[in-house]
Amino acid sequence: MVSPEITVRLATAEDAEVAIELVGRLLVELGGVAPAHDAVRPTYDRLVGSTGTGFVVLGSVDGSTAAVCTVSYLEALRTEGPYAIVQEMYVEPDARSSGVGAELLRFVLDEARSTGCDTVELGTPMDGDRQVQFYERLGFRRVGERLRWTAP
Repeated sequence: MVSPEITVRLATAEDAEVAIELVGRLLVELGGVAPAHDAVRPTYDRLVGSTGTGFVVLGSVDGSTAAVCTVSYLEALRTEGPYAIVQEMYVEPDARSSGVGAELLRFVLDEARSTGCDTVELGTPMDGDRQVQFYERLGFRRVGERLRWTAP
């Protein structure tokens, strides 16, 4: 069997439509609603246009964009400075188990470290046992549950 050709790179402003579409698919898969492109485009532009806000990474399998990861930079005393948080990570169903997710995450970890972040955090869905196992294989460890408050 021939291994697929996997490429991973930082996204640019020109990649907005495909990146936002992939994040929308993630949200729908999780039971939510895909965001309106024009509503999230300013956030996307800040992520790809500034080294201080975060970054977006795209992964391709055999030339077709199949994965996205968005990352934000934060500061905390517990991390003794800057750290990164994976906000959204999605791999198209047909590309899962191809290796693109692992390559995408390795790229994210390298990029975060190159900007001074020795800690990268993320959350998983409530029923995310498969995702947790994936992240643990790549060196992540469990540190607690993630909670959210949203203004009414």
